[in-house]
Amino acid sequence: MHMLDRTIALCKAASKSLMVAISILSTSAFAEEHIAYRGEVGSFVNDFVGDGHDRWHTGSYQKSYYSQGYQLRWLQGLELRSRSQIVSPWVSSKQRGGDRPYSTAIGVGGFAHGRISGFETRLGGEILLLGDGTGLEALQRSIHDGLGMEDSFDPSRDDIDRVETTVTSRFDLEIARSLRTNEFALVRPYAEITFGGDRYNTFGTDVILGPHASASIWTRDVVTGRLLTPQANDIRGLSIVAGIDVRSAISSIHLPDNGLVNIEPKQFRSRFGIQSSSPFANIFIGQARLSEGFVGQKESQRVGLLSVSFSF
Repeated sequence: MHMLDRTIALCKAASKSLMVAISILSTSAFAEEHIAYRGEVGSFVNDFVGDGHDRWHTGSYQKSYYSQGYQLRWLQGLELRSRSQIVSPWVSSKQRGGDRPYSTAIGVGGFAHGRISGFETRLGGEILLLGDGTGLEALQRSIHDGLGMEDSFDPSRDDIDRVETTVTSRFDLEIARSLRTNEFALVRPYAEITFGGDRYNTFGTDVILGPHASASIWTRDVVTGRLLTPQANDIRGLSIVAGIDVRSAISSIHLPDNGLVNIEPKQFRSRFGIQSSSPFANIFIGQARLSEGFVGQKESQRVGLLSVSFSF
């Protein structure tokens, strides 16, 4: 409980720091009457509703809140994000020759969304707590016990390596270009640099076919790269959302340098899903394919994607 209390205190401190930053940005340098809350969006990722196995990128959830109206090219909108992630090895009988360590993370961060010379930019970072202090291991174990998943990976039953409890940070710079043939078709190529605890160089393209192609605010799911928009609640209809990217991977917070396995230097991600928005609910259901994340990984992984919000 002591470590969990420290985790909560860390998140509260980081949240207060972000709110201070917002208050500074909302001073006389901006037209305060134009700054407004713009919406929120969440993303849930789980392997059990993907390929059915309990391994590697086993579960994550993130939630973002947006405000708009800041009068700078590099800062037209502000995103505050919290997220959690569980990364685990596979059972030893399935993955032989070494596996990744068990790792959990919770983080809070902020990102500035802007537009420069026709390009959309997203720049920001987050503070993350790794290890036992997150409390996610106990949560995973209780969920597995409650669902009767006796054959699933359980960190309490297996002698495994763990990522040590530590505090780290990561930062993202994304540059994208929205190309539209009409209001129902969007092609959005992008490049992203991630540095800090994680170091990646990512290049990819997303495609939206349907009414959601008209959205102008976009962010990404950290694990799968899936495009997310808080404007989905304001749009009505059905859309196809797809994307693919390739990344040069240098380091990961979930694969320490002194671990048993090394990071796979070239990684691929692809995703596909359906976004449905009505006056009552906004739902996204999809799948993503993640290539091998470490050298010696037996196979790629498929995970399920889900976002649900209701209008009351």
